[in-house]
Formats: sequence, structure tokens, C-alpha cells
Amino acid sequence: MSIIQYIQRINIELIIWPVALILLYCMNPAADGTFSLCPFKWLGFTWCPGCGLGHGIHYLLHGDLKNAIHHHVLSPFAVAVLLHRTFQIGRSQLRLKNNHT
Repeated sequence: MSIIQYIQRINIELIIWPVALILLYCMNPAADGTFSLCPFKWLGFTWCPGCGLGHGIHYLLHGDLKNAIHHHVLSPFAVAVLLHRTFQIGRSQLRLKNNHT
């Protein structure tokens, strides 16, 4: 299998979730900016069920469980799900590569 064929078979989630976790790790939750990734905020809603999840994930990735749970109680669960899914897809991709070489 050529490198181009292998790249075409890469599951896009294997790129999206690690990049999202890296960006959340690098974000500054203390910055008072108007930019938000929340589609509810874009639409003018003042309440969102995921509000604070990004900040919670940021704090959890930095080892601050107290602040993570303070910002969103499900942030540890979200990190666990994203890491599990990333490793699951990665393992699947490795099996696919090994079966075709």
C-alpha cells in the first residue's frame, strides 16, 4: 500500500480529537475575550448544557481536578471518553496498516 493510499484511509477522528485536546490544553481560560466555540452563544442563547466544559477539560489536563469539576462536573468523563476514542481509533488504524503490509 502506498503512503497516499494509507493517508486516504486515516480516520479523521484520529486527527480531530488529539488536536482538540492539545488546543484545550493550550487555551487560556482566564482570558476575557469575546470569541467562543459555542454554537449556542453564537445564536444568542445565554445558557448552554456544555458551558464550562472546555475550561473544565483545560484544568483537568493541567492536573487541577477541583477547578475542572467546578467549571463542569462532566469534564473528567469527557476527557476519558475522548482519550478512549482516540486510542480505540489509533489501535484500529494500526491493525489496518499491519493487515495491508
